[in-house]
Amino acid sequence: MSVTTWGGMVKKPSKKIDEFLAAPDEVAKDPEERAKYRERRLRDEARKKRLARSKRKTVPSQEDLLNDIVRVAEDPDTNPLGHNTRSISRARYEVWGWYPVEHVDARFGTFARALETAGLRNRPGSMLWRANRAREHREEHTARYYRKYIEPYVVNRDDFRKISGDRYLLLSISDTHSTMLCPFVWLAFLFAIKELKPDGVLFNGDTIDGSSISRHAKIKGYVPPLALELAIQRSMMADVRKIGHQGDIFHTCGNHDLAARLPHYFAHQDASLLEVVEATHGHRRVDEMMGLQDYDVKLFHGGSPLSPRGQEDAKTGFIMFDHYRIHHGTKLGQVPSLAELRAVGYSGQSGHVHRASLVYGTTERDSGLSWMSTPMGARYEVGRAYIPGPSTGWQKGFGVAWLHPDGHVHQYPVVVGGRQESVAFEGYNLTRADSMKDPSPDVDWLKDYDIPGMVI
Repeated sequence: MSVTTWGGMVKKPSKKIDEFLAAPDEVAKDPEERAKYRERRLRDEARKKRLARSKRKTVPSQEDLLNDIVRVAEDPDTNPLGHNTRSISRARYEVWGWYPVEHVDARFGTFARALETAGLRNRPGSMLWRANRAREHREEHTARYYRKYIEPYVVNRDDFRKISGDRYLLLSISDTHSTMLCPFVWLAFLFAIKELKPDGVLFNGDTIDGSSISRHAKIKGYVPPLALELAIQRSMMADVRKIGHQGDIFHTCGNHDLAARLPHYFAHQDASLLEVVEATHGHRRVDEMMGLQDYDVKLFHGGSPLSPRGQEDAKTGFIMFDHYRIHHGTKLGQVPSLAELRAVGYSGQSGHVHRASLVYGTTERDSGLSWMSTPMGARYEVGRAYIPGPSTGWQKGFGVAWLHPDGHVHQYPVVVGGRQESVAFEGYNLTRADSMKDPSPDVDWLKDYDIPGMVI
């Protein structure tokens, strides 16, 4: 059959026209039926060719197989959803391929390897390169986020070279773990700030728990949303200012909070900011959410990605006044403070282990040095799922450190003790009121407590 065009030339009809003319009338008139008809014809054609080629004694060459796989992948009829991206599965080739898929297995081992050889899938080398480049890009983006929203708050060592006056009083609290903050410890700490009027207040790491953005196993009932944790941290910074503290507020890197989790999370999860905006008074930047901007918080982040430029590879922590080192904690064990002192060769303090201790140098060279391990500010429940047995072996409380210009340090941990819970420091004795109950770990409870009436 031939068709005469307007120019008088004779043109052989296309294969699709032949199929259209050969189709029944009801099929030819309905586009959906024509598509079904064509699909059936193609499937029958593929089945016949597979059957014929399976009976051949000759094995198809590698190029025969690859060309056939590419044909199925690029044909909009055989691969209507994936032909633009040349994406094809083994199951699709089994239906539309002209060769039995067993030939592909025998030649390449796996269908995925055949796709790599045909150029339809990234090879392992290119996949590794892409993964490494993606990781580098994330790190670059995180670094830009650090510089813009975190670095302006990082303290340089030169800013704290000398003590102005006859001493510098530093009150510190660590490991409060957000919603697991102990109300008695926190209110006693605020009382100490109000009465002792320190020059500086230190949050020595793990102010938030970060369990909702952690890769560690989640503990049922103790995974507060990040929005709540950030709101509580803001409340803590606000409380320190409301109680009358006009001096420095410092914050260090913990393994749960700032350097390890928060900036990286916010740098790559921009959409997640929507869930925390309401709870953090509309703030969208991590520095605003944490209260760094509103409450003039300074960051001690030596030896971390948040260190001042040029100090990223320095030892962890921060040295105040050239003789007092502060970091969240690098040592474990029964008496980590002794290991810390021997490792750094300075007087200083750390948290991290949730256990109080105070040690002094054991040689003539370091006999005047001391290291304090502060107890945790959190409740015991924070460790019940991690520590087997009837007791966590942890302690609650905070730290007091008097720093002198000549390098002398007088410091000690304030430990909560007694059945009713009480603390003693600098001539003050505070006991937990019977009316004080531990709040639920899923609420922002700080705003609901009356500070003067809860500590007696």
